[in-house]
Amino acid sequence: MYSTIINTVTGLFQSYLTNKQHKAELKQAIHKKQLDEIQQGNISASELDSISIQSRGWKDDFLLIITVLPLVVCFIPGMSIYIQDGFGALKASVPEWYLYALALVFIDTFGFRRILRSVLVQYLTNKFGK
Repeated sequence: MYSTIINTVTGLFQSYLTNKQHKAELKQAIHKKQLDEIQQGNISASELDSISIQSRGWKDDFLLIITVLPLVVCFIPGMSIYIQDGFGALKASVPEWYLYALALVFIDTFGFRRILRSVLVQYLTNKFGK
């Protein structure tokens, strides 16, 4: 009985892995085609954002977890002090250039190029006038 259950679960898991691999290969082929189009200059910033979102991988999930984790941990009794201490340490000792670099990683990973362009245009307009 246990061997039947184990064989069934193993078969389902192998099927899941095979499907996941096929999807990954398809995504990779689509991504390669889109990169070729980008190199030819045929895709706008909003389409680049869309491509970035569609081709999300493990690094994107990792960044999302790291970003949301402090929010979740704050609701665990006795843990919010660690979040406060961590952000206090970051505020006191992280160089400004590193924060900008981190922001650029998030912008690229999550596909916010179009938003970044709007922010830069607004900033430059305010700073230098029309």
